[in-house]
Amino acid sequence: MLGQGRSIELSPSLASPSPLPSLKPSRAAQAGIKAALALVLLVGMAAGGGATTTALVPFSNANPYADAFKLTERRLLLGGHTVVVRQSWEERSEEDLEPTGMKWTGAAVWDAAIVLSEFLASNTHLIQRKRVLEVGAGLALVSVAAGLFGAESVTATDYSDLVLELARHNLEKNVPEMAGAGNASALPLMWGSQEAASALGPPFDVVVGSDVIYREDVFKPLIDTLDMVTSADSIVILAHKPRGLSEEKFFFWLRKKFVVLHQHEPADLHKSFVTAGVRVHILRKKQSFD
Repeated sequence: MLGQGRSIELSPSLASPSPLPSLKPSRAAQAGIKAALALVLLVGMAAGGGATTTALVPFSNANPYADAFKLTERRLLLGGHTVVVRQSWEERSEEDLEPTGMKWTGAAVWDAAIVLSEFLASNTHLIQRKRVLEVGAGLALVSVAAGLFGAESVTATDYSDLVLELARHNLEKNVPEMAGAGNASALPLMWGSQEAASALGPPFDVVVGSDVIYREDVFKPLIDTLDMVTSADSIVILAHKPRGLSEEKFFFWLRKKFVVLHQHEPADLHKSFVTAGVRVHILRKKQSFD
């Protein structure tokens, strides 16, 4: 089975106020509070001055107290592992568009990538001892997660040299033994190109992708690529955050070549990201009996 996996200021005229009831929580409640408020110390360097700023906040991969896109490095907890991902949002200029024409899509970690990484951490049986390919990898967080939780090899792919450079850095930092042995790599892949797909050595056991459904003109090339790199025994795992970008067309075309085995709704996934609305789809290729 798949896992799902204030202070109160009293008026001076009140000379003899009534005693206030005790607000001390029970032992069970205290234990719950301690478990819920796992604290981390976030230390950031102020721009230009080298001064250190310190803040103590409850840890969450979906921390509302930080503008995570603008962090040079993002720290995440995945199944007991601390993952450090190098980002480049603050290093990009307004003119620094990516080849898709979209601005900075590969410069930061997006919610769907975190949700999918946490999903893999809770469903390691899907990737253990498997050859895993990530399409539209960006900073390669999902590839890192696959490597940490038992994949035989991981290949992160994207189209931009700048993005691939960051992906390689993140693989080398977080799964150094795999990277050193040549089992964790970042390679170029142009969607829709049979030559580019064949160069990766398909078929792969598992193909993963997060937030790759954002431009209608690349929907069909992406589906064609998924078809090129999989076999009848492969599974495809896609994490998707609906944004009203004609995604229904993508899934309509996708179902011509693939069968949806399961769709995990936001409530099934990590509770920190329920409001993000991310869904996880598990698919396989259509066969003659489908």
